[in-house]
Amino acid sequence: MKHNILYSFRRCPYAIRARWALLNTNQVVELREVELKNKPIELIQISKKATVPVLKTSLNKVIDESLEIMIWSIKKSNRDELFGNINNNNENSKEIFSLIETNDTVFKYHLDRFKYASRFNFEESATHHDACMKILLSLNNRLKEFSNKGKPLFLVDAKETLADWAVWPFVRQFRIADIKKFDQNNEIKYLRSWLNYFFTHKKYPIVMKKFEPWSKLNEPIFFGKTGSESF
Repeated sequence: MKHNILYSFRRCPYAIRARWALLNTNQVVELREVELKNKPIELIQISKKATVPVLKTSLNKVIDESLEIMIWSIKKSNRDELFGNINNNNENSKEIFSLIETNDTVFKYHLDRFKYASRFNFEESATHHDACMKILLSLNNRLKEFSNKGKPLFLVDAKETLADWAVWPFVRQFRIADIKKFDQNNEIKYLRSWLNYFFTHKKYPIVMKKFEPWSKLNEPIFFGKTGSESF
């Protein structure tokens, strides 16, 4: 194999953040949109989990964790500043990975039980909503502090980092559950501005473009070319 292959699903927040990192670090992949109810055998054969996203690199390395795909793409592009610093043991780097861990464990746990309440315990959906809001308010307060100092609205040290890239697709998913309520909530106005940075980014429509489920009979779709993406 001479190129990277990404198995993806358009709406999955894990897949969104993997595509975002790949696109913003100019890593070209063959994009294979997966139909979750009918997963291709090629995906199942390379990943025991067979959950998107899965990256098979041109060197036949399989990476089946979205955060690891992001880290791989950043390292490939020598964008170490996105880790907070070249030295990953500094305080900013610890803060970045702490925010991501909270998002991927605590926030995601409550998000699923709020957004998909019918699959869990509907009577507890309000409790899970409030748990999500507690985390979102803490993010909002971080951004508010930077805003008061006239600094850019990013989560760590007012600089765009892996934390921003890894978290925003999940905040997007929370918003989708009740868009009107989210957009009118002034308690999180700084967070809304932060999320809007990604929504209005020129690469957002590329990352969120719809594709038909992949078939080996179709022509490959290459995603992430610098300048003009090949679709």
